[in-house]
Amino acid sequence: MANNSLKKHKTADAVKWVIVFILLLGVIAAVVTLFFQVDRQTTVKRIGAEAYTIATLDDSGEQTDGDTSIVTRNAFTTDGLKVEFEDGAEVTYALYFYDMDGAFISKTDALSADYDGEIPEGAEYARAVITPTNDGDGKVTLTEVIGYANSLTITVNR
Repeated sequence: MANNSLKKHKTADAVKWVIVFILLLGVIAAVVTLFFQVDRQTTVKRIGAEAYTIATLDDSGEQTDGDTSIVTRNAFTTDGLKVEFEDGAEVTYALYFYDMDGAFISKTDALSADYDGEIPEGAEYARAVITPTNDGDGKVTLTEVIGYANSLTITVNR
C-alpha cells in the first residue's frame, strides 16, 4: 500500500512539472511575440547607396537621363521620413513627393541641411536626388555614387 501511495505521489509531481513547463513555454512565446510586435513598429529602414542610380528627375518628377546627379531607383515611403546631412558634404539634395498612385505632387528646393520637415498633404512616397556641388568634371561616375549617397542618411519607418 505504501508503494501505491508513493507511485501516486510521483505521478502527481510529474503532472505538476509538465503543467509548469507548458505555462513557462506559453509565457516565453508571449514575450517573444510582444517583442517582435514592438520592434516592428519602431524599426527604421535606411536607404543605402545601392538604392541610387545615375540620373536626374525633371520638374514633373519624371526620371530622365543625365550624369550630373544620382537619384533613388524607387520611391520610398514618407512615413517617418528623416534625412541627416553629413557635415562637410559637398552635395545638395532635393526630395520629390508622390501620391499613393505615383502621381507627382511637389519637390523641395536644393537642401544642404538635415530634413525632418513637413510632408506635403497627400504625399505617400518620395524620391531623393543628390547633386554634387564640387565635382571636378561635373559628371557623376559609377565609382562616385557610393560617396555621394553616403553624404546623406535617409531613414523611414518600415
